[in-house]
Amino acid sequence: MTEVFDAIVMYQRDHKEKDLMVKMLTRQAGKRMFYVRYGKSKRYQFAAEMQPLSMSTFEGVINTTGLSFINDVKATRPTSFLMTDIVLNAYMTYIMGLIDAAFVDNQPITKWYDLVAEAVTKMEKGLDPQGIANYFEVQLLPVFGIQPTWGQCVICGRRDLPLDFSEKLNGTLCQQHWDTDPYRMHIDNRAVRILSKLAEIDLHLLGSLNLQDKTKQEMARLMDKLYDDQVGIHLRAKSFIQQLTGWQNRMINRQSSAKEDES
Repeated sequence: MTEVFDAIVMYQRDHKEKDLMVKMLTRQAGKRMFYVRYGKSKRYQFAAEMQPLSMSTFEGVINTTGLSFINDVKATRPTSFLMTDIVLNAYMTYIMGLIDAAFVDNQPITKWYDLVAEAVTKMEKGLDPQGIANYFEVQLLPVFGIQPTWGQCVICGRRDLPLDFSEKLNGTLCQQHWDTDPYRMHIDNRAVRILSKLAEIDLHLLGSLNLQDKTKQEMARLMDKLYDDQVGIHLRAKSFIQQLTGWQNRMINRQSSAKEDES
């Protein structure tokens, strides 16, 4: 049965000589694999809409089992800014990878489609892409079976003191109870506070997200540790982001050294 549905392309891969297999996150039916006949052909009319991170309203057949099919494209939402900015592209690709890892195929996850669509809007408006990715990391932890306590001391519940994160106790610790875990993360308090806010807020209500480099480094350090140690997934997109961050930091250090030499 033909139907109209919204979707964002997750990735594509070659199939046979001229065809494509395109995985999409659909709003109505979750993650689905579409068979695109002649998708590799230069004459294929919907080639642009099949590119990763493209968002469109499609007409096609979504099967309950097996492959689904695209018949037409009804409307397209411009996402070219994601294609031309390597940093935005990397973080949005990572977010899609998290969604792919967190949920089984063919399961409706409308809430998460709407959050991904909102993430695209936030990035287009200039909100920090790492912060948006951290939002998804925090929000998806319970889906992966990890439910930390955020924003208050896991022991006494206080919110008004500096906080750190304890893997041992699976949550934030106030300064009065730091000595209960000598191996706590020693994360900057501002980073913990922002991650705690991201754990509680609806992404649609997040109006601004201006983060200092130090804070972003600390947020990444904590989330990387949780995903490495407790979730246990290692996405290629995250490795690329870490390499990209390393390159950027080296460039900043070189520029700083050059300025010092000039002075």
